[in-house]
Amino acid sequence: MEIVEIAAYEYRRALDGRHYTSAARWTERRAPLVRITTRDGLTGLGEGWCEQHDIDAFYRQLQHAAPLLLGADARLIEHIWQVLWTLPGEDGPDWAAPAVTSAIDIALWDLRARSLGASLHELLGPQRDAVPVYASGGLYADDKGPAELAAEMQALVERGFQAVKMKIGLLPRDEDLDRVAAVREAVGPHVEIVVDALERLNHTEAPALIRRLAQLGVTAIQAPLPLSDVAGLLMLRRTGRLRVMLGEREWRAQRVSELLRAGAVGVLQFNPGLCGGITRSLKLAAQAEAYGVPVSPQNNATAVLLAACLHLGAARGAVAGVEVHTYHDHMHDALPPTMTVLRDGCLSPDGPGLGLPEGLAGGRHDVRAVWRLRAGESD
Repeated sequence: MEIVEIAAYEYRRALDGRHYTSAARWTERRAPLVRITTRDGLTGLGEGWCEQHDIDAFYRQLQHAAPLLLGADARLIEHIWQVLWTLPGEDGPDWAAPAVTSAIDIALWDLRARSLGASLHELLGPQRDAVPVYASGGLYADDKGPAELAAEMQALVERGFQAVKMKIGLLPRDEDLDRVAAVREAVGPHVEIVVDALERLNHTEAPALIRRLAQLGVTAIQAPLPLSDVAGLLMLRRTGRLRVMLGEREWRAQRVSELLRAGAVGVLQFNPGLCGGITRSLKLAAQAEAYGVPVSPQNNATAVLLAACLHLGAARGAVAGVEVHTYHDHMHDALPPTMTVLRDGCLSPDGPGLGLPEGLAGGRHDVRAVWRLRAGESD
């Protein structure tokens, strides 16, 4: 299974600009994809995380790493991961090297499972067929008040979701609480509500806000404070009112270990497109499980990353729930029905590999070729 080609693609889709969070207003969505091909024609597809304004940094790092892959045996996934994870990055942002390693690793696992005619979760060692998921949405938007937000969340519950996530932290606190109250009334008492604060809270206001959120039946809060504020996060977790979800944009092993050792995290999040792909996601899940902490794979881009998260969820019981983004739901129509049609709040991954069409990269889904390196050819 000699690797003979590495190709880079970009998913790019214009958005209406109406929707926003405390971090960004969404006018477009960009995501880097990587396809790896072996001499016998097998392919694997992966996706990496990127800063939207600097996606070119991903491709520069990929060009730096790709020559190391040509001629390598695609089955030696752990070895390739070790080489790439320790490879010094090109001049650029610190996220680029782990993101490229992650995308390549996902592609190699997809390729490996395809070569065996198996679903990825079957190759990893399946623990269940159905994976609990939650609908991630509830962004702020122009002309979108509590009533419109409540209707959005109610529609997701009608689709079969039993848990929903929404943004808070941008408006005055009473206005955000009014939004949460409207959602609770719309979805009823039994649907789980998670709020994402995007690190917008502070020590002074967070305890009182969490108390009021708990009174509204919210069960978990994502990113209430920066990850570097371990003492503050531990303080919030010790209140016991809400599960504290952390880590969606973290790839540094030391930071994750620090949070787990301190007992500051209630649910560990990680993005397979940034944290080190399938290989490292498995290690993070095992590490969290050793501390009795459930995990939740995070994704907010294309179907490639969602598929990877669902297969991880089926392969590891430590996965308490997988995020299904309902605004960033790009290319989700390429997924097989079992990965889009909910049953009892769950989705079931399928295969072969990730379960996506081999021709997805470069096909009809707003994906364009960026660059490729093939054995015996120049890029």
